[in-house]
Amino acid sequence: MKSEKKKPDDNTAKEDSNLNAKTLEKALRTLKSRLATNDIKYMKEIPGEYTTGIRSALGLGYNTLINRYHDPRKLTLKDILNTADITNTDYEIVLKIAIREAIRNHTKRDISIFLPNEGEITE
Repeated sequence: MKSEKKKPDDNTAKEDSNLNAKTLEKALRTLKSRLATNDIKYMKEIPGEYTTGIRSALGLGYNTLINRYHDPRKLTLKDILNTADITNTDYEIVLKIAIREAIRNHTKRDISIFLPNEGEITE
């Protein structure tokens, strides 16, 4: 029995009959411009340009797209890299927006239950 060679991650968009190519092209041009001029402050603005087209271009389902881009703490590195790819934008720009917003929405993790109380002696 031959073992199958592992195929590299195919990061090619799938066809979508609901997508309007001209609308997507315009949305991507607009996003590229807005990202370059620091006009986008929130990640949820990205799918807001043309949800159906952006969803298809990123290869995400509608609920996943909305869930992740409305709470950037849930974005994967692949989402960030693909967003930069489809908008032809520097990865650092997209990452900066995502991180800034994620930090703003993040509650600091409390691990005090694992640590000794102040002044308590541990063995």
